Amino acid sequence: MKVTLRFARAIREIYENLDEEIEVTLEEGATARDALAAANLPQGAWGILLTCDRLCKIDEKVAHGQIITVLPPVSGG
Repeated sequence: MKVTLRFARAIREIYENLDEEIEVTLEEGATARDALAAANLPQGAWGILLTCDRLCKIDEKVAHGQIITVLPPVSGG
């Protein structure tokens, strides 16, 4: 199955090898974590995942054609 990852500009500025969107091919039953690993994004490089106008949990199973928007970690002070 194919899943599309959309990366926020802040992540693309840090990891210059990332395009705005990447389509990854995954096995059935794969999770959002598997999709990020398939894109070679280091663990912890993302903060919030969104899909279908809602939060996407890292261990949530993904579906064919799903689009996941990847936002950077957020900190405040």
